[in-house]
Formats: sequence, structure tokens, C-alpha cells
Amino acid sequence: MAKVLRRPRKQVLVRVRAARKGLKQFGYGFFRFAVYGFLGVALEIVFYNLVRNAQGVPVLGLLFQFQWRVDPALNLSAIWDVPARSLYGQCSLWMFPVYAVASFCIEVLYRNFSDVHWGLRALGYGLTIFLWEWASGWLLFWGTGLKIWYYADAGNFFQMTSWFILPIWCVTGLLVEYLYRQLMDPDLVKAIETASLEPQPGRPAPP
Repeated sequence: MAKVLRRPRKQVLVRVRAARKGLKQFGYGFFRFAVYGFLGVALEIVFYNLVRNAQGVPVLGLLFQFQWRVDPALNLSAIWDVPARSLYGQCSLWMFPVYAVASFCIEVLYRNFSDVHWGLRALGYGLTIFLWEWASGWLLFWGTGLKIWYYADAGNFFQMTSWFILPIWCVTGLLVEYLYRQLMDPDLVKAIETASLEPQPGRPAPP
């Protein structure tokens, strides 16, 4: 069983970080932070449409039993009743750092447990996002006086997350892991860190 759950590291394809120091390493970290944040905000807008349309579909609706809401004081709940063809979603800019920090946590977990079976990694990622969603939700409430999000279903965990959404967070964690592996490809890292606005010798400037 131990061999199934944890494989030797040499059998796992891990695209390690290139040897970088100082501003370059910080700059590439900031780049990943921005990618995660922008992507998270965009996907939340998509997620509103997915949840709204899937909750009424047999079987598929079982994955979307959570009731995801925002503070009534914001008067934004009508989004759940807009026509599906509108493809309308919404997102608070507070979600940018929330998604980026969660993704950095996934990075740390992957670097330390890349040899663990993917199913266990997915569960670890899901629980990490679950706990961060709960903690960051309350931090934002204490900081803004508003519930940027909350859950009103029977599976809610102190309002700011729900056990019903845990499977989705597990899948999300695996997607972040995949993105992280691609972003840490040594060739990509080198290309971005050495990019310059100045024309390269021997290369014509783009038209």
C-alpha cells in the first residue's frame, strides 16, 4: 500500500525551479501571482454561469449542491435569476489575492509531496483551499464589514465555505498543480526572466 501511495521521487516528472536569485526570482514569483490572480477572477465569472446552469441538471446537479451567495447588503443576488444566454458573472477584486495565495499554497504542497499519489494530493489541495476559503472569508468580513461570499446550504462550514464544494476544490488544486508545472518549465522561466524590450543582436525588430 505504501508503494502505491508514495512513489520514488525519481519516477515523478518534476520541473524544478532554475537556479535564480534576487530580483529575478522575486519577479517571476510576482508573475505567477498575477497569473493565478487574473485567472482566478476570470474563472469565478465563468463559475457563476456553470453553477447557475448545472444546478438544475440531473446527476450533474449533485456536484453543485452548495448555495454560494454574497452579502445581502450588496444587492447582487439577482445574478442567479438572469437568463442563461446572458453569460453574466461577477467577482470582487478581493478575490485576486485570495486565489493567488491559495495557488501559492498549492505550489508549496506540490514541491513537498510530488511523489504522493495524485488522489491524495488532490485531497490535500482541496482541504487546503477549503480552509483558506473559510479563513480568508472571515478576514475579509472583519476588514470590510461585508461578507464578500458566504454559503447558505446545509453543508456550510461556519458560513464561509461548504463541504459540498470540496470535490470542486480538489479538482481545482490539480489544475493549479498542472499550471504550476508548466510555468516552472526551465525554458519558459529563462525566456521570461531574460526577456528584454531592447532588440536582440542579430534579430530584426518586429514591425
